[in-house]
Amino acid sequence: MNSAISENLQSRLDFIGLDEASRGRLAKVEHSITRHLETALDLFYAKIGTVPAVRRFFEGKPQMDRAKSKQLGHWQAIATGQLDDDYLQASTRVGLRHAQIGLEPRWHIGGYGVIMETLVRGIVHDAMAAALEPQKGRFGAMTPRKPEAILADADVMADAVVAVLKSMLLDIDIGVSAYFDKLTDDAREADQAARAKIQTAVAATAAVLKDVAHGDLTTRVTDVLDPEFDQIKDDTNSVAEKLADIVGQLQQTSRSLKTATGEILSGANDLAERTTRQAATIEETTASIEQLSTAVVENAKRAASASDTARKLTLSATDGGAVMASATGAMGAIETSSGKISNIIGLIDDIAFQTNLLALNASVEAARAGEAGKGFAVVAVEVRRLAQSAAQASSDVKQLIEASAVEVRNGTQLVAKAAETLRDIQMRAEESAGLIDTIAQANAEQSASLEEVTVAVRQMDEMTQHNAALVEQTNAAIEQTEAQASELDQIVDVFRIGDSVPKMPQAKRPQPSPVLKSAGNAALAADWEAY
Repeated sequence: MNSAISENLQSRLDFIGLDEASRGRLAKVEHSITRHLETALDLFYAKIGTVPAVRRFFEGKPQMDRAKSKQLGHWQAIATGQLDDDYLQASTRVGLRHAQIGLEPRWHIGGYGVIMETLVRGIVHDAMAAALEPQKGRFGAMTPRKPEAILADADVMADAVVAVLKSMLLDIDIGVSAYFDKLTDDAREADQAARAKIQTAVAATAAVLKDVAHGDLTTRVTDVLDPEFDQIKDDTNSVAEKLADIVGQLQQTSRSLKTATGEILSGANDLAERTTRQAATIEETTASIEQLSTAVVENAKRAASASDTARKLTLSATDGGAVMASATGAMGAIETSSGKISNIIGLIDDIAFQTNLLALNASVEAARAGEAGKGFAVVAVEVRRLAQSAAQASSDVKQLIEASAVEVRNGTQLVAKAAETLRDIQMRAEESAGLIDTIAQANAEQSASLEEVTVAVRQMDEMTQHNAALVEQTNAAIEQTEAQASELDQIVDVFRIGDSVPKMPQAKRPQPSPVLKSAGNAALAADWEAY
C-alpha cells in the first residue's frame, strides 16, 4: 500500500479521534464483540430477507452465508483495533462492489444500524454485569462493589462503546466514499463520450438560434443527430416555429393595439370633459348645500329660542292660574264676610227698631209726666231720631253689601272663567312648547344630516377633482401606449417569417441516463464479498 493511501487512512483516524488509545479500547472489548457479532449478523440477514429491495441482490441463502462469513472476518479485524492499510482496502472494496451492483448507500448505512444495535446492547450488558458482580472480601465473603468503582467501570465501558461507534462510522465513511468515487469516475468517462455528441448537437442548434437572434425565424435544425438529441432538435425547431407564430400574432396585435389606443384616447378625452363639468356642478351643489345648512342652523337656533319663550309662557300661565285660584279664594272669603256683615246689619236693624219703640214709649211716658217729662221727651226724640238714622244707614249699608255680594259673585264667576282660560292657555302653551321642541330637534337632526351631506359632497368634489387628474394621467399614458404601439410595429417588422416553412415533428423520446443501473442478480458474482 502506497504512502498516499496510508495518509488518507491516517487523516480519517485523526479526524474521528481513533488514536492508539481508542483502538486499544476496541481490543479490550474484542471478546464481547466476538460474542455478540454472529447474533447481530443473523438478525441483520434475517431482516434483509424481509426487504425485497435488498433481498434481490442475493441469489439465495448460500450466498447470504458467504457474505456473512466475509463480514465476520471484517468485523473481527475492526474488533482487534487493526485499522491498517489492509483494513482500508477491504472497506474500499465493499463500497466499490456496492457501486457496481447498484446498491444504494442507504441500505449500507441502515444495515450498520441494525448490527450496531445488537453489538452495543451486548457490550453494555457484559460490561454492566461485570461491574455489578460482587467481590470477595478479606474473609472470603462476597461483598457488593462500591459505587465509585462501578462508575469507573461505566466510564471505561462508555469509552469502549464510543470507540466501537467511531470505528463503525469510519467503516461507513470509507465504503460510501468509495461508492461515490466509483460513480464519479464512471460519470466522467460517460461525459467524455457524450461531449462530442453534445458539441455536434450544440453546433446545429446554435446555427438556428443565431438566425433567430438576427430576426430570421425561417431556419430549422435539419442535421441528423444521435437519438438522445432528437428531443433537443425537436424542441429547437418548436421554439423557432412558436416564435414565428408569436411574432405574427404580435404584428397583428400591435396594429390592433394602435387602433384601440386611438379609440380609448378619444373616449378618455370625452370622459375628461364630462368629469370637468361634473366637478363644476358638484362644486356649485356644495355651495348651495352649505347655504342651506347655514339656514337650517339659524332656524334651529330660532326654534330653540321659541321653545324657551314657550316654556316661559307656560310658567307664566301656571303662575297666573295660581293667582286666579288665590283670587277665587279671596272672592269666596269676601262673599262669606258680606254674609256675616248682612247678619250684623240685620242685628243693627233690630236694635234700631227696638230703640225706636223704646224712644216712642219714652215720649209717651214723658207726655204723661207733663212738665217733669219735657227733658226726657227731648232725649226720647233724639234717641228716636238716632234710631231712625241708624235704621236708614243700616238699610243703605245692606243695599250696598247686597250689591257688593252680587258683584263678588259675578267677579268670582269671571275669575273662574279666567282661571279656566289660563288653564287652557297653559295646556296649549305646553303643547306649543312640545311642538317647538320637536321642531328644534328635527332642525338639529336636519342640520347634522346636512353637515354629513356637505362632507360627502365635499369628498365627492375632491374625488371628482382626483378623477379628473387621473383622467389626465390616463390620457398621457394612452398617448405613451400609442407611441409604444408604433415602436412595437417597428420592432416586430424586423423579423422575417415564412408561411412556406414546413413544421417539424415533435415526437418525444426518452433521454439516456448517465447513472449506472443495476443488472439484478445477474450482476452478482459467486464471490460476493460483503453487504
